[in-house]
Amino acid sequence: MDTCAQQPAHAVSLLSLSVGSWRFSVGRTAPIPTDLTRLYDGTAWRWHSSIGLLGYSRAYANLFNRLKADYWLVDLRDGAKVLDAGIGTGALSMALSKFLPKAHELHGVDISPRMLARARDNLRQRRHPGITTHLRYGDVNDLAYRDQEFDMAMCAHLLEHCQSPLRTLGEMARVLRVGAPLLTVTTRSNRTASLHSLRWRYRPVESQQLVDWMHQAGLHDVRRYALGAGFSLPGRLSEAYIARKAETCAELPVATI
Repeated sequence: MDTCAQQPAHAVSLLSLSVGSWRFSVGRTAPIPTDLTRLYDGTAWRWHSSIGLLGYSRAYANLFNRLKADYWLVDLRDGAKVLDAGIGTGALSMALSKFLPKAHELHGVDISPRMLARARDNLRQRRHPGITTHLRYGDVNDLAYRDQEFDMAMCAHLLEHCQSPLRTLGEMARVLRVGAPLLTVTTRSNRTASLHSLRWRYRPVESQQLVDWMHQAGLHDVRRYALGAGFSLPGRLSEAYIARKAETCAELPVATI
């Protein structure tokens, strides 16, 4: 789910058909913030059950199980603070909560009020006394948090909607303490994703481009994880990347609005 405030008016998804010497193309422009809010508000109450049926809830749980085995979550002790940028209905946070200590803080940001309302309901059903949840409407490019405030930051299917994914990653890295992990789940660039992107108006992120952005945002030790088996929908559509915040962050370019 997306919370990016600025969007350019250019095509983000395109299908082409060639017939003899003729070439036909169909595309959709990138949505402005009000379009995104309307788009995701309209589907908020069926979104969570839909992604569960498509296998994403299971894929997220399996992902965190592998991340724990690879020691990415080892520093998340009691009192840990986690940021979920573009929290949507809370599916990623709910999967992570099973692998966190009993006492931790979860902060979620989103641009869709109805998604936030659904996330609040979902997290309330799963929460235990040690978890403190803070959800707020906001823009991930201007997070209302201090530098180095979080022990982990994460997002799922957020960067595809952003005008400047580098700027978004940089802002997430800013609020992350040195050495802490940043996890992003993104849509793979392939034919299946191209068809899907026509409906949801996003741009799939090329793998090498994402790795470059993460390095420029001051992250290092970037690792890629498949999201489920290759024949599953999560495996075909999405993949995950995780890295740690370096001691010094590169200066980020100013995004053109």
